[in-house]
Amino acid sequence: GIMLEFLLHKSMCENFVTLLYDDVPPPSKVRWLSLHNGSAASSRINPNDVPFLRSLTIFGKAHKSVLNFSKYKLMRVLDLEECHEHMEDKHLKGICSNLVLLRYLSLRGASKITVLPKEVKKLQLLETLDVRGTNIDILPTQVMQLQSLLHLFGKFKLPQDVGGRKMRKLQAWLQEEENSKLQTVAGFVVDDKSQGFAQLMGEMKKLTKVKIWWESTTDASSYLSHLSEAIKEFIDRGTDQNKARSLSMNMNGAWSQDLLNFSLENDSSCYVSSLKLQGNNISNLPPFVSMLGGLTKLCLSFSHLQLSSGILEALNSVSGLKYLKLNATRLDNLVIKEDALGSLKRLCIVVEVMTGLVIEEGALPDLESLQLICKDLDGFSSTRIQSLPRLKEVALHDGVSEGTKEEWKGATKNHSRHPKLLFVTKQMVDDHFKPMGTEAAPEISPEATAVDAMVVGSEPVENSESSGAPPTDTALLVTTQPTTISTQESGNN
Repeated sequence: GIMLEFLLHKSMCENFVTLLYDDVPPPSKVRWLSLHNGSAASSRINPNDVPFLRSLTIFGKAHKSVLNFSKYKLMRVLDLEECHEHMEDKHLKGICSNLVLLRYLSLRGASKITVLPKEVKKLQLLETLDVRGTNIDILPTQVMQLQSLLHLFGKFKLPQDVGGRKMRKLQAWLQEEENSKLQTVAGFVVDDKSQGFAQLMGEMKKLTKVKIWWESTTDASSYLSHLSEAIKEFIDRGTDQNKARSLSMNMNGAWSQDLLNFSLENDSSCYVSSLKLQGNNISNLPPFVSMLGGLTKLCLSFSHLQLSSGILEALNSVSGLKYLKLNATRLDNLVIKEDALGSLKRLCIVVEVMTGLVIEEGALPDLESLQLICKDLDGFSSTRIQSLPRLKEVALHDGVSEGTKEEWKGATKNHSRHPKLLFVTKQMVDDHFKPMGTEAAPEISPEATAVDAMVVGSEPVENSESSGAPPTDTALLVTTQPTTISTQESGNN
């Protein structure tokens, strides 16, 4: 609260931000307009009164008068996240038909929107398109041919009526390096009826971040090899250490070992900084993982996985790993040996049952954050953290017993670094520790009550360096009065 008030005061003193209450109209020269909380639903804004508007951001509900997009001819940035009350397909068609200068468009959470209109091809200056949380599941090929598009977010399939001739034409267009600038595609669905992306992926030479949902069928062999080859080629192209890549694979159904069962041509010269593998089950770590150079973030999330020492031993050969998240059903007799994972700074283990976890003396020497999200921690003694010399934070499931909480409070108090002890929910871990870095953390509702604030609890330890710091949740719970925030420039340009 204090920092927000300071920033608003500073911005108002420099005439950069103007706060508007009730039905006060914005200044005519306003360039950036942000409608927050209750103000978005109550503010009646005539688009003709803001002819110079370049950026419009709406948090939550919006009044119908704001959604007359045919009037915002100079709009560059349009962020309508969670603006689902009135946003419909007709509004998106109006955006695509009229806002030809648009660079950024976010419709996240607008569940009434179901289709990207053909008019989207008019947005030739668009750089970012985000339709996550909408009901858009088909991506028109015209979107792939937007020459300025850099980042594409959603969950798409290509139209089924894309024939061989049209696909070859699109591939030829993508092969010209000056045509496509796509860097992020997160992401595409690949199944027996939608295999086009696997064919196009190899032509996107500037692609650095990819998310793929693979939906296995009874006869997946017809397209499995194409997808596997496309993924391998994507990784093989990552030879520039300064442009490390990110790959996220979500398998709906049984994991096929053949999909990622390949080796890399340029051993340790293929740079993938972030890798996320998610599905139902996996028996072994794909062989290419240990060959990657520059891998710093790895997430293995399998709902029916029993973590074994074999997977962890394979991870020991991954040098430079900074963040590791393991999400499984059960953890049995897992031993992290001396000198293992020497570069790791954050370890997150999310399991339903933990029967044995041992951290040997000398293991995890650089670990700063340990997150053990399991309601029953009988398989891991709190005294083990004494062997972690750099530990700054410990996060446990908020459903652990009171006896376990007291035990861990004592362990953190006796640790030489007095790490902060947090109690969190599994959902909060999923939301705030996403390896790809492309998903925004969810906003905390302004209607959050005192009970909501207790979802995260911080346990400052007596005589610790952080004992005077406020709990973590107080820094996160920021609510504002219903206001309209506008920013304006003094000149006419």
